[in-house]
Amino acid sequence: MSDDRAFVARLRATGGPSHDLLVLLDAHRVLTTDQLARATGTPVRTVRHRLDRLRTAGLVDAVRPGREAGSSPRHWWLRIAGARLVAGTAAAPGRQRPSGLHVAHAAAIAEVWLAVRDHGPSAGLALRRWWTDRAGWQEWETTPPGWGARRRRLTPDGALLVDVDHAGVVGTAAAFVEVDLATMSQVVLREKVTRYLAYAEDRAWEGRWPHCPPLLLLTTTEARAATFLAAADRQLAAARRGGLVHGGQAGRDLAEARALMVAACGLVRDPAAAVIDAPVWLLPGEVATRASLAELLAGRIAAQARARHHLQQAAAAAARQDRVDAFHEICDAAGDVARLLDAPAAGQLLAHWPPATRHQRLDDAPDVVDAVLTWWADRDDPALTDRARAALVDRHAAEWSAQAERLLAAAGHDHPRLRAAAAALQDGRLLDGYTLDRLRPPPPRTQERVQETALEDYRAVRDDHVAAVWDRLGWRARRRTTPAQLGAEHDREHLIVCGTCAIAYPRPDPDGPDWHAGEHCPHCHAGTPIPYADRDQVSTLDERLTAIRARLAAGGKATLPPPRRPETTTGATRPLPGR
Repeated sequence: MSDDRAFVARLRATGGPSHDLLVLLDAHRVLTTDQLARATGTPVRTVRHRLDRLRTAGLVDAVRPGREAGSSPRHWWLRIAGARLVAGTAAAPGRQRPSGLHVAHAAAIAEVWLAVRDHGPSAGLALRRWWTDRAGWQEWETTPPGWGARRRRLTPDGALLVDVDHAGVVGTAAAFVEVDLATMSQVVLREKVTRYLAYAEDRAWEGRWPHCPPLLLLTTTEARAATFLAAADRQLAAARRGGLVHGGQAGRDLAEARALMVAACGLVRDPAAAVIDAPVWLLPGEVATRASLAELLAGRIAAQARARHHLQQAAAAAARQDRVDAFHEICDAAGDVARLLDAPAAGQLLAHWPPATRHQRLDDAPDVVDAVLTWWADRDDPALTDRARAALVDRHAAEWSAQAERLLAAAGHDHPRLRAAAAALQDGRLLDGYTLDRLRPPPPRTQERVQETALEDYRAVRDDHVAAVWDRLGWRARRRTTPAQLGAEHDREHLIVCGTCAIAYPRPDPDGPDWHAGEHCPHCHAGTPIPYADRDQVSTLDERLTAIRARLAAGGKATLPPPRRPETTTGATRPLPGR
């Protein structure tokens, strides 16, 4: 007894090869002598001697399960003292002395682990981690409609994580392993698939595994595997019918990556043959399909990679949209931006710059957008304020110069829209996209033709009025006036002129339905009317173009002047346009 206590004390203090055997038994619950020898790379004879010493010390025990022919190897497990030595606690319930059925089942699970570890590299599978029994169990919470949170559990016999290098696919894959020694009925197997489906549908694997782990069943015969897959296929088909797939190819790729995959083989007694690069795994479906383990896991990696690509694209698109929305919110407050930055040009840019509209992307000027978004988030920072002001003013100057060049290129055809655009640019303002697009091609009607059309009906009415007044005048009154003077007085009373495009048109009737239409010029849609007597104060197109060329020569930068309004005067009259 003293020797046993000293032996245990040495194990507790220094560990060593015998302690390593205890650790393996704690991880796998049951291992044969041969499995322990292969797991440690130690001769069987040496391992047997160490196990006998551990058994004498009361740390492990063994049993030889019955078999039809030959002798069964010893199957080892930890006793309570051994479990306390390794884990610090007594063995979990059911582990003190396993039943014969449990011994064979646990040893079969361990054989799958050894097969993947030892034979996987030749097939492109390098075992990274293995979890047996409770170590690989999965727990998650689900909230069914109309119910509170519900705790669920998945209990695979084993879980593996491997590095895969197969057919050009490189990555990390995971899988759940179920071992059936012909002891589970098909009803039990179907119930297991139901739990695995729930695990996949709840996406409980996300954040734990690199993809949705497939269910791999190793059973005793291929016929038994095929029966299991036929039932599983019906369950998988029902799950697919219950889930709607949206989003075209992206939706299909996401659904494929998130769906449960099931495969089975009849090689539970020879798991090494299930690991080597041979198509021995059966897949569900009406047509018999086979694949190797490496091919199965590589397919899961590829499917998850496609899904991840779509998710990253969607996340990037959402981030871009959030950025666009945030920038457009700032553009909606262009007046506040101009006030806060003390830069009217900044407000002008945000109000008319094409990327600031709802249908434009922001990729053309990311530096400007970054400066504005950063400043808007911390408007009290002087450095960020200066950066945003400089970025917006410089961009305003660049946009103004580009628009001025376009306007000058289209200036060969005089028309009201061109004059309105020239007036805006002369004042340092930017044109919106609609106005820019309408500069070319040249309109079918020139400035002169528009003016003729605007007064076409008015002239006849005026001439009739002048003739009637003239007829009523006596000879003395006729000596003090002329029909032309009467026409000029009528024009001053009944005509207004656009302060932007200089088109003269009849004054709307204050009592008529079109009175409000007189607030803006119906020809250029930009200017406001002024008294007809002040028409000489409206700048000509050549004057505006000359001012624009001068500003372009100066570099395009200039402060925005206040809106230009012609002074109301009663200067000398000139003949009616077109006469």
